Amino acid sequence: MKIQLINYTGNNEKDYNISECNSFGNAKSLDMFDINIIDLSYKGIWKNYSNNKNFSDLSIDNDFSTLRESITNSENSKIVYVLPKNHYFYTEYNYNYGSFVDEWIHNTNKLLKDIGDMLIFNLKKVIYPCNFSISYERTDTSIGEQLLSADFYFSNCDLDEIEHSIFSDVSNKLVSFSQDRYTFSCLQLASNEDFQALLSEIYPKENAEQNAPEWFLNVNFFDDTAQKTIVSNGKDAIVEAKRKIAEAEQTLEKNNHYKSILYKTGQELEDVLVEMLSEMFDVDEEFVDNKDEDYSFKKDDIHYIFEFKGLTKDIKKSNISQLRTHAEKYSEDNDIPEDNIKRILVATRFKDKELSQRTAVSFNVIEVAKNPLNSVLIIDTVQFLKLFEKYKSGIIDSKACLELLDQVGLLEIGE
Repeated sequence: MKIQLINYTGNNEKDYNISECNSFGNAKSLDMFDINIIDLSYKGIWKNYSNNKNFSDLSIDNDFSTLRESITNSENSKIVYVLPKNHYFYTEYNYNYGSFVDEWIHNTNKLLKDIGDMLIFNLKKVIYPCNFSISYERTDTSIGEQLLSADFYFSNCDLDEIEHSIFSDVSNKLVSFSQDRYTFSCLQLASNEDFQALLSEIYPKENAEQNAPEWFLNVNFFDDTAQKTIVSNGKDAIVEAKRKIAEAEQTLEKNNHYKSILYKTGQELEDVLVEMLSEMFDVDEEFVDNKDEDYSFKKDDIHYIFEFKGLTKDIKKSNISQLRTHAEKYSEDNDIPEDNIKRILVATRFKDKELSQRTAVSFNVIEVAKNPLNSVLIIDTVQFLKLFEKYKSGIIDSKACLELLDQVGLLEIGE
């Protein structure tokens, strides 16, 4: 069988018995090979060079997008995905002024098991189809004489709809399975022996020996030619449909990522809001988290400072006072007149309730925000999403969005 290994480096560093090895951004046509191995286990995949904490982007996103398109357009080749170990995800890349040497470094790292739904979000950039969930748990699995390890396993899979299932020793966790011509494996292939063991389990040699010779496929009798034309045209339609579905699924994933501010709290809420604000207002300056305001940036000598809240109930007056205190400290620390500071509170209220069941922001809280002593603009995350939606669709530009922050009280975005 002709096998192409596609990985981060483009080098066959583990000496697998394959036909060819190429990098994610330089893979050959998948249908030139019987099997394509998409190896996502390399630790260098899991990083980006964002100035802020950002777990939704990878430095190789463009290569993943190109490869995913090749996967969705492939008609015949079998695809094997090798999922990662519990590597660290590196982000918040900034210039560090050290005691001995100044250098660019990643200031934040988190294990993949700790980045929540961002792990699947990033995997879906290259894995097609991706209709599974994974959970963290270290396991060992015996295949023949080989003992393979895994840091994750598949959860919420319907065992009646999959085949070639492989379960871990003792704990009986699903660590590899096939669906149609796609195989998904959490098993780490540390050597060619591990590699061959997995392939023999997925594609038994007896099946390969039963294949008809290549010349036989070109022999036409009866209505073979007409039927082959029907099959070819049908496959072309399937490829186009799969391409459209893949594009729609990617867009929906991104949309859900943004919409998640409607229920998230803490650091997860902060990460998504900072990402959206940075895009909407074209912020490329470094934000230093000093544990006071949650985010800030400067535009035209005006400083915008933000407080983010994920609440099970409504906003309180104390939330307004807290932002005022942070603004006063920001003014003192940076020697900036308070008139040059805009105070914005972005809040997810009643996060456990459906949107239709969330009551309006309390009138008294709005009045406290309007008080000249506070001068705070409240933005409910529903209204923030409406604003971001108008920005993404081109209805309003960044300048118009910024002008909307030049008010106090409650921000209301029309339909």
